[in-house]
Amino acid sequence: MKKRIALLKIAVCSMGLLLAAAVNAQGINPPAAMGTVTIVQPFDAAPGKNPADVYKAMQNMAAAVRKMPGLVDDAVLENKNPAIKPTHVHVMRWKDQKSWEAMFSNPDFQKAIKDNASYFSVDAAGIFTPMK
Repeated sequence: MKKRIALLKIAVCSMGLLLAAAVNAQGINPPAAMGTVTIVQPFDAAPGKNPADVYKAMQNMAAAVRKMPGLVDDAVLENKNPAIKPTHVHVMRWKDQKSWEAMFSNPDFQKAIKDNASYFSVDAAGIFTPMK
């Protein structure tokens, strides 16, 4: 358990670095992003599922998220180190935390969960705000 927690801390730090690189690569002006909240959602492919089906399910979930009001931008990232979990993260930047929370009561998002959730397991989301 301690090893998993340590690995998760490493993964979260790595995700922060990936997000910073993604923000810079997309030319997003960091001061313009200061009022946002960033959600880092780690998840793992479900055991025994076909990787192509897992990929499609993740794309379906990302497509559903991208329709939600208040989403600024997002990226689904695949971990290329098979020894480290999570296998994937979905990094999302939202206008505010209430926009992210509202997504869960949206019927279209609920349908996407119902149709795709068996392909991966979701760990607790990290909620991050810019440091001032």
